[in-house]
Amino acid sequence: MERTNEVPSYLYFRKYFRIITVIPSKILLRDIGHHALCRKRTGTGGAKVEHYSFYYCFRGVPFFWYDVPRREHLAVGNGKHAIEASSAEVYYTSVYWNDYEIVRRYMNRLATGDERVTWQDHLLRFRNGKPFKKALILSCGNGWVEAELFSKGVIESAVGVDINADLLTLARQRTVRSNLPFRYYLLDSNQVTTFPENGYDVVINHAALHHAAYIDRQARAVYRVLVENTGILVNFDYTGPHRNQYDEIEWDAMIKLNEKSLPKFRKERLRYPHLPTMLKLDPSEAIHSELIIPTLNRYFMPIWNRSINGGIAYELLTHNKNLAKFRGFDGSNLDAELKFHFHNIIAADEKHAHRRPNSSLFWYSVMQPKFNLSEGLLLNWSEEERVREEKAMNNGGIYYPVSSVAKRYQQNAPRLFGG
Repeated sequence: MERTNEVPSYLYFRKYFRIITVIPSKILLRDIGHHALCRKRTGTGGAKVEHYSFYYCFRGVPFFWYDVPRREHLAVGNGKHAIEASSAEVYYTSVYWNDYEIVRRYMNRLATGDERVTWQDHLLRFRNGKPFKKALILSCGNGWVEAELFSKGVIESAVGVDINADLLTLARQRTVRSNLPFRYYLLDSNQVTTFPENGYDVVINHAALHHAAYIDRQARAVYRVLVENTGILVNFDYTGPHRNQYDEIEWDAMIKLNEKSLPKFRKERLRYPHLPTMLKLDPSEAIHSELIIPTLNRYFMPIWNRSINGGIAYELLTHNKNLAKFRGFDGSNLDAELKFHFHNIIAADEKHAHRRPNSSLFWYSVMQPKFNLSEGLLLNWSEEERVREEKAMNNGGIYYPVSSVAKRYQQNAPRLFGG
């Protein structure tokens, strides 16, 4: 049955070859037959809520389905909703591009100017080699960021905040096990106006702000913490397209480079990020990632500012099953073909970034607070954010127009989604 727009409720089927099967504590991807997607609108009068229903069939017979209302796009942090991953297992359970030593050296070179110097080690230059007294870690997760900073002598103590209680439990267990000077608080970043405790001389945003809907509110709370103590803000975050909805140029470049790669290293299923699936697994992912830099620039001045690229390489090297087994290898123990593959991907990524600087997905910066921000500006920024979030709430949670690639997907699913 083909899609039709002639009636308010409609059903259409497309042929895919992937299914999400939910079993206790795990989500597995299985090749199992036809994936049928039903889109329907419910409600009365002008109040329409669009739903995605996923039907799974074997030999044409539906045997399992679940419904995803579009309300999962909803703006959050208004006292009525909290936004977080459906499970803590969304994090730390796969292989990302920076899990490879050869990629980390590339990122180090872009971030610090020296492939041997990590961003953590680089921070000491802003303290004349002395550690920071007390760090605030935004969306700390299981606590690995502060543990690594402490082990390198970059911080003396830390406070971590996160909305995910399961991850905070892991962080506290690490703290007790290793006798670390850390404390943790359950906190919704979309609600925050103040942070627990005080006396921070550094705030660490490591992949935290791209999970925030009320990004100005959180940036302002961080600003208040640091302006009192003349501290610094450190950012190592994803600042690419919201919800990984890549531009036509970048997506086509990924496809071409992937097709040129040796089959044994190629990403077998290069799929354009599917919004309903993302919202089911982690509705907090990259909500307003493009707004991070301009929003922080309202409150802070950069004293170190570097793009870390990734516009092509990230998607090709992340969740790549053909490469995952080489995760623990460094450049010295990679065979010639594999080393060439990594170098080829990285070289293409850097070349593309030179041609299209705005295609960079990641950003490293060290910033210091501005002074004497006018009350008028603060009020305008708050109102702008309120209007944006309320508009999304009243629009089924949709913030931005559908990307041109996602539109192409509906017409040419096999090529764009690896089917």
